Amino acid sequence: MDVRVLSGQRERVGIAQYIARLLAEYQHDSQNVVLHPLSYEKNDSESDGVAVRVIPRIKGIPWQSLLLPWHLRRHHYDVFHGPAFSIPPFSSVPSVVTIHDAAFYRMPEVVRSDTVRYLMQVVPRSMRNATKIIVPSWEVREDLLKMASDLSPDRIAVIALGSDRLRDIPPSPASFLEAPYFLHVGTIEPRKNLEFLLEVFNEIVTKGHLPHHLVLAGSNGWNNESFWRTYENFPLKDRVHILGYVSDSETVRLYHDAAIYLSPSHYEGFGLGSFEALWHGCPVIASPTGGVRDHTVEGLYVLPTDHVELWTQKIMEMVKERVDVDQKALPTWHQTYAQHAALYHEVSHGKR
Repeated sequence: MDVRVLSGQRERVGIAQYIARLLAEYQHDSQNVVLHPLSYEKNDSESDGVAVRVIPRIKGIPWQSLLLPWHLRRHHYDVFHGPAFSIPPFSSVPSVVTIHDAAFYRMPEVVRSDTVRYLMQVVPRSMRNATKIIVPSWEVREDLLKMASDLSPDRIAVIALGSDRLRDIPPSPASFLEAPYFLHVGTIEPRKNLEFLLEVFNEIVTKGHLPHHLVLAGSNGWNNESFWRTYENFPLKDRVHILGYVSDSETVRLYHDAAIYLSPSHYEGFGLGSFEALWHGCPVIASPTGGVRDHTVEGLYVLPTDHVELWTQKIMEMVKERVDVDQKALPTWHQTYAQHAALYHEVSHGKR
């Protein structure tokens, strides 16, 4: 598995969390898999308890397209897994690639232009060359089939991400707010549709006379000038708390204490925040994109973002009545890893 993403990433989010959880579950493996993390340097996967096999960089020689395939061939690996959209362009080893979303294809205007250019180059090539393609939701599967008309549906495996990444993390001792609050966790970027969330919050407080605040946790992203302008002029700015990146223990505390988790995204490959909130007993309202379309869970409500009134009405109902969450219906990382391991076996035995 290519684990370069873990190198030098202080704030472990997105793909880095995915890789880290697979490595963590591997340590309890009962699937008869031997997994070797590969990188050009030792990185944070060492702290996850799995030693990295280092393939040193050589000046002037591309690491992924030449050094990595040479290493794979020399050491006779059965399967290579590219967990971050790409695999080597030329390799004799059967490969699996994970494509986490297709925002670069469906909504390029909300993705950084350099990222769009890179992914439009490597993803089609990786889809052609991979033996199997992993996606986290049926929506991403549909997107890839539209993107590549000659792609066989049988080559795509839908494997949901786990909800219980933070199951062993104790919450930070102090509550963030005395007042009740609604929560969103995620990078501040156009795809998250946070201006809509501010509009909903304004409607709830002014018309519903609720005492709630709004908490936004997550790193400051890209192309978000419009959001910051809206926030600076927002009439309830004193009740909106933008925390930036928060630690795992702080995230657990936020999930535990939040009244409702709100995710009005334009597009998600999976939408991990919604599932983690549910795992910690926090009910969720989410837009119909990503993994929430694939799972029926008590405490999860899926609403389109066409009208603010739909969201305000549902929030008012949920605030007035206790909403229980069915944790048993949620996918776990143990299940996610087991499905990956089964796919590795399938690919290693030459099935396609």
